[in-house]
Amino acid sequence: MKKKLPKHLSYDYQLKLDDTPLKIADRMPLKVIMPAIVIGFIMTFISCLELSGSMYAPESMGYVITSETRPPLFSHTVVDTAFIILGLGIIIGAVVSYIRYKKIFFNGKIFSVDLHGIFTESELFREFLRNYNGVRFRAEFFQFGILNKNKYIIELEHRDPQKTIPLYISTNPTDIYQIWYYYAKKLSMPAILDTDEGTIIKEINEIDKNLKEYLSSRNLISVYDNIPQKSQNINLIEKKDRIIIKPRRLFWSIPKLLGVFWLTFYLIILFIAAFYYEYTARFIGSTPKTIFAFCFLVLLAVFFIGLMFKKDKLVIKNGMLILVNKIFFISYKEYAHLDDIRDIQVVYNPTADRYYLAVITDKNMLAFGKAMPLEDLQWIRDYLIFKILH
Repeated sequence: MKKKLPKHLSYDYQLKLDDTPLKIADRMPLKVIMPAIVIGFIMTFISCLELSGSMYAPESMGYVITSETRPPLFSHTVVDTAFIILGLGIIIGAVVSYIRYKKIFFNGKIFSVDLHGIFTESELFREFLRNYNGVRFRAEFFQFGILNKNKYIIELEHRDPQKTIPLYISTNPTDIYQIWYYYAKKLSMPAILDTDEGTIIKEINEIDKNLKEYLSSRNLISVYDNIPQKSQNINLIEKKDRIIIKPRRLFWSIPKLLGVFWLTFYLIILFIAAFYYEYTARFIGSTPKTIFAFCFLVLLAVFFIGLMFKKDKLVIKNGMLILVNKIFFISYKEYAHLDDIRDIQVVYNPTADRYYLAVITDKNMLAFGKAMPLEDLQWIRDYLIFKILH
């Protein structure tokens, strides 16, 4: 069953505790709202012109049916109407997302939160800082077009999820551990992380320890003396100078299925445009432009196919843990020095109701195996800790 977690609205948010009393709004940023409105308006406007015939010269408005004319797969009226509805939906959704917001007030001791909905009256609650449990760090994965991104959240946890206060929200993991530590220290509260083993609570004096120091202080070193037998889903390659860990097959998740859905929709549109090449060429303006456009769109489709079906891997080499994200022949790598790793946990992902492996350092967080089974992630975690300790 999904764990009930609060839904924050912003993707770029920071509660600056150095300046109290303070006021800040948790809402969808304009840098996300405005492009959505512009795209929705362009879709609606062009579809209206196409539907009304305003895009064509009067002499070209009539359809001449000949023996060589291929009947359209879909009526242009149906397609134009669908795009108008879709464009208006994007605009309405963007406007609604901006109207909804939380206004948060903090005087150093008491939080006051004003929640503004769409069709509901404003709600207000007040809560003392002492009633909160601690500073929780978590990550959500959200769909952004046909891509999915990580949303890193630091929040002041309350036993009632509706009273949880966002402290920091970003899609950039840089220095996320230090920011988490900053809020815990500033509020004199423990750091909280939800994992497959339940909620882990780190006191202030434990946050600054690396993984080996922390496990030693908790007398947990002996827990990782033996590693259980690995799953058949994991490919472990141990070479003289490196160790490679990667999944043997592709695992599906909700964000990946959504990405495949939008990719399929894109390919269908591209196929229809290619099927009616002469009409498309007239619409674009010239044959060279049409060929260039098709080449670009096909390459874009190939790129997204590689993105949807890529398999990441972990590499241990020269005292470093490397997360390798490879798309065809292009590799993007994230690094973590083994001595700088603060924690390795299997962390809950509320968006897909699944878990992922989080390797947390001072500077970043490496997220691996977002769709892998829980038992496989647990084995990888135990294996990495074993290698760090031994």
